[in-house]
Amino acid sequence: MESLLRWSIQNSTSLDSAPSDRPPARREDLNPEIIDMILGKPDSELMKEDVAVAIDSSKSEDERIAALDHLEMLIEQIDNANNLEKLKLWDPLHSLLTSQVSTEIKVQALWVIGTALQNNPAAQDAYLAFNPLPTLVSFLTPSPESTTQTRSKAIYTLSGLLKHNAPAVKLLSNPDTNGWQKLKDALQDTSIAIRRKTIFLLGALLIPTSPVPQTHQQPLLLGNAPANPNATPSTNTRPAPSESSNEPIHDNSHAAHLRDASRSQTYTFALEAFEKNGILDAVISSIVSPVAYGVDGENTEADHDYEEKALRVLHTYSVTCHGPLSASQKETLKRWTESQKTGSGGAQQLAERWNLTGTELGEFTAKL
Repeated sequence: MESLLRWSIQNSTSLDSAPSDRPPARREDLNPEIIDMILGKPDSELMKEDVAVAIDSSKSEDERIAALDHLEMLIEQIDNANNLEKLKLWDPLHSLLTSQVSTEIKVQALWVIGTALQNNPAAQDAYLAFNPLPTLVSFLTPSPESTTQTRSKAIYTLSGLLKHNAPAVKLLSNPDTNGWQKLKDALQDTSIAIRRKTIFLLGALLIPTSPVPQTHQQPLLLGNAPANPNATPSTNTRPAPSESSNEPIHDNSHAAHLRDASRSQTYTFALEAFEKNGILDAVISSIVSPVAYGVDGENTEADHDYEEKALRVLHTYSVTCHGPLSASQKETLKRWTESQKTGSGGAQQLAERWNLTGTELGEFTAKL
């Protein structure tokens, strides 16, 4: 500190010096390292250094994980998260998920990517360009390489990429992704924590961002909804122009939503997937006949946290989205709901157990 103070005194301008109209001469003797010590390196440089260490196989695993941990802290700031594209760091980050690196490094990389994507449409679009969905959903299948921690962070990253991002949700149906089937299988994961996160994600994708017409039959494709609900939906998947021509849309993290409001409407694709991919049956089965969980399947009791989240999903599907229930689905849910009501001591107690209002419980049972 004493040497820094001496340096600053020697290189400062005296207050008694006579003013000069000439520009100050460029100092050639200033040491950049000392400047960095005083002011600190810019975040962009720190981000590049962190990624360089993370992908360097000559570094120890602890060093690589520490670099990713520091990077995750930096990209919590949305401006830094958006700089990942400008600094061309998305590619090396994603490459860690497909490289021969330890599970711990992959977990940390998933954490970084998921944090950068949270509530950030610009980052979602930038990352989606690398076709990451097949890689991300592959982590959901339990294996020696895909530990509980890996699957948990994969759900976290998928949530960041898919929420309010209809173009990404649409890609879940691609044959090379098979994303809906992977999410469906995750509802029977040996870890109840994975099941809870999966059902919560499915519920988030099913929530509409605008009222759903009761005549809704087929999911609307990405693009502006037709004025006539019976008209054929637009097949245009390109962003629609802003409705307000008087106010220009400036490039920022949420400009994509301003250019196309339907971008955030993920329920249309989720509703179709619930019907066509058997996800609705899987959700019903997961509460009516829950699969045992735990490393050795030692837990056979229903998990109330999961059950509460699943009931919220079923309410959103049937009441909010007016999703159809088959006769057998209605009968199964009706018999099970009645047994749960009796076991809980009445409708009010059951509503409290499922964290529903009395009105919401009534709306749901009326659909059965």
